[in-house]
Amino acid sequence: MKALIPLALASLLAIEPAHAAVISALSGDTSLPQTQIDEWFSRYAQSITADTLSQLSQASVDLASAGLKATSDTVQVTYLGTGAARDSNLFLAYSGSGSFDTASFWSQIYASGGTNNLDSYNPVDDSNQLFSTREGCSYVEAKAGNSCTATQVGMTRTITGLTAGDNLVFGLQALPLTYNADGISLTSTNYFFSGDASTNSDSQGWADGTVHTRVIQLDADTVLVAFEDTWSGSQSDYDYNDMIFIFQGVTSAVPEPAPLALAGIGLLLLPWWRRRRPGRA
Repeated sequence: MKALIPLALASLLAIEPAHAAVISALSGDTSLPQTQIDEWFSRYAQSITADTLSQLSQASVDLASAGLKATSDTVQVTYLGTGAARDSNLFLAYSGSGSFDTASFWSQIYASGGTNNLDSYNPVDDSNQLFSTREGCSYVEAKAGNSCTATQVGMTRTITGLTAGDNLVFGLQALPLTYNADGISLTSTNYFFSGDASTNSDSQGWADGTVHTRVIQLDADTVLVAFEDTWSGSQSDYDYNDMIFIFQGVTSAVPEPAPLALAGIGLLLLPWWRRRRPGRA
């Protein structure tokens, strides 16, 4: 999605002025090799393996429900890949000492009566967007030859202006995709949020009221977060591999590292994420 309607970050996210977050430009190497796992159209950084995906799908819902907190004034987010067909935009939905106001978010998204209002309003813009998950390799482009790469995989953004202990909620804006030849008809823009089921709930049923992420705590301030980008019920495959990100300077609100995850994913990713920490060579 190219045309983004400007919106003041503070008014969208209800961030206290002293906590106004600033998101850096993209940085990193766009030429890193990518791998496909399970789905032919998937694009993952090579640090992601089938075992990573398996552990994410089996990760405790309690850790994801607990939400995420900043451990310092700076958070670094790196995009590790997608197993989803449709493009999505990861954005910072809330940061601050309070909680994410879902009612305020949804009242701006939809006009009265539940009509999608995205032709005139878009809650994602340059001030809060982190990644476009299939940028450079849409499903249609991959279908044409399956040789393209998702250009933002392996890229990083830094979020500054935070306060240690801030609650963080990240949103996924999943965009429409219709591809009749493959029977894909996803005609609506959907929104999914990290944290408890309450972040995916609203009074008029515009969200499905379920937890849409899985979280693995890799060390005291590093978490792996994966999104499920379809609604609960028959629409969802519950694989939690649709979009995967690593957050540095972040902890689960219930900081209990899973021994299995640390033994499996942690050892595989350890050299990679240590190199990418701010201030490290």
